[in-house]
Amino acid sequence: MRNLERTIRGAIQRVNANVREHPLAFLTESDIQCQLNASLLPTYGSLQAISNTSVWGTAQPRAPKLLNSMRLHSELLLPEGRIDLAVLDLRATRFAFNSNGRFGFAQLESGSHAFIEIKVSRTHRSGISTRGRWLQFLRADIDKLRRYPWLSFLLAYDFDFRLPQKEISVLSRLAGPRTRVVYLKDVFECCYLEETSRNKLLQQKSHQPL
Repeated sequence: MRNLERTIRGAIQRVNANVREHPLAFLTESDIQCQLNASLLPTYGSLQAISNTSVWGTAQPRAPKLLNSMRLHSELLLPEGRIDLAVLDLRATRFAFNSNGRFGFAQLESGSHAFIEIKVSRTHRSGISTRGRWLQFLRADIDKLRRYPWLSFLLAYDFDFRLPQKEISVLSRLAGPRTRVVYLKDVFECCYLEETSRNKLLQQKSHQPL
C-alpha cells in the first residue's frame, strides 16, 4: 500500500508542478485527468491476466476465455457513482459475465485499490460560481470517497476562490484517514495581468472623482 501511495503521489506532483506554472494549459477538469492518466500509465497500464471471474445466469457456467485487463481505469462506474481515476488490484477485482458470455461488471473485493477524484473550479458545466458552491462540490466528493475502505485522493484545483488554509485544513479533517486532500492554487493568484498594468489601473481608479 505504501508503494501504491508513493507512486500515485509522485504522478500527482509531476502533473501539479505543470498545472501550477501553466494554469491556462488546463482549461477543463478533463485536461488534468488526461495528464494524470498519462503520468500513471507507464506504471499501471500494462496488461495482466484476469484470474478472478464469475458467470451468472446458468447452473453450468462455461469458463471464460483467457482475458487481460490493466490496473488503471478512468470514469470507473461503481454503485455510488463514477470515479475519475482508479488503480485496481486485479486479484481483488471480480469480472462477472452472464451466461451468454457478455461482460456485466467489475466488483471490487478487499485489496489494494486506490481512487482519485478531481475537482476544478474553472468550469461552467458544474456552475461553480461562488466559494460556497465550490465547497459544496468538494464536500460531496469527500462524502463519496469516505464510503470506500481504500486509499483515495481528492485533488482540488482552485483557480478562482483562493480558499484560506484554515478552510483547507477543515476539508482534510472531514476527509478522514484514508483520503488525502491535495489542494492546489496557481502562481498567478487569479490574475493574469502584468503587474505594471495592474498598478496603472489602480492609479486610474484612485484619481477618479467620487
